[in-house]
Amino acid sequence: MNDSLLSKEKSPSEIECPEIIGVSDAIKSVKEKIKRLSDKNVTVLIRGESGTGKELVARNIHCNSRRKEENFVHVNCAALPSELLESELFGYRRGAFTGATYNKLGRFEKANRGTFFLDEIGALSHSLQAKILQILEDKKMSRLGGVNDIPVDVRIIAATNSNLEEKILKGDFRTDLYYRLNVISIEVPPLRERKEDIPALTQHFMNKFCDGLRKDCIQIDDSVKEHFQKYDWPGNVRELENIMKGIIALQNTDIVYADLTLGNVADNEEEYLDAKSRNLFQIWDDSRINELINNRRDICLKTIRGHYIADVERQAICKALELTQWNRKSAAQLLRVSYKTLLNRIEEYNIV
Repeated sequence: MNDSLLSKEKSPSEIECPEIIGVSDAIKSVKEKIKRLSDKNVTVLIRGESGTGKELVARNIHCNSRRKEENFVHVNCAALPSELLESELFGYRRGAFTGATYNKLGRFEKANRGTFFLDEIGALSHSLQAKILQILEDKKMSRLGGVNDIPVDVRIIAATNSNLEEKILKGDFRTDLYYRLNVISIEVPPLRERKEDIPALTQHFMNKFCDGLRKDCIQIDDSVKEHFQKYDWPGNVRELENIMKGIIALQNTDIVYADLTLGNVADNEEEYLDAKSRNLFQIWDDSRINELINNRRDICLKTIRGHYIADVERQAICKALELTQWNRKSAAQLLRVSYKTLLNRIEEYNIV
């Protein structure tokens, strides 16, 4: 099993507490709420669209809490089918099912005395919702195939990009679990509602990737800054981060408008939504091709084709992931490729 698709388990020495970048009133409010609640041992529900930075908020809560010296365990509830997710969360006893040849520690046990971050909580099945509720109420759990209750002391932070109230009305989410999770709620705003944070975020990602790729700092043209302010960022901060990473990886000169692969800027919401569903990616323009030819004396058509296909394929995958809110299985279906092929491409193009 690919653990990277399911969870990120951080020991105390590995946990970083990166700064939440932004000067907008909305982000200042999020930071202030984190400061007030971090040391309170209560559950937190973080709400926001995909890519807004919900995990970053959860990690900041942990880093500023009394549990900061213990483990931070992150599990994506939508990453696995319910049966597999159950064994990952709660572990199992040897002989619990065919293939269970040893005792396995569950994620909750690994998070004991620390913080457990349940991402995409709305994807949990009813049976798993009941087990999470038991942990919240009794601070106990049992492994699959086990007969004894195991005490667990964890602070649960949950996150969702879906409407849990609507799921409750449809019978898809337990009301009692909702109220146990929603003791304190934090709303992480989408990037389109805090565009004053874009310059600081852009500079942050510029510094991060220039350092990481060992490249000299480059400048961003005013036309790019203007376009960033007009664009609605359906993929939020994650989209901005990936765009900056891709540009910096390929650029040795200042970033200009022609380097962008953003969709067309829409004048209104209806036009924006139409463009979002219609355009999975934007084809290279003449300036991109001219630059490639001019910068390579030994260029040949085969090389151009290779660069073109790789660039467009990466754009298509990023857009498909945005449209499916980073559900890899749905993105694979949208692109009409196998799930395994998509995972290989995501790794090949370093899409994070």
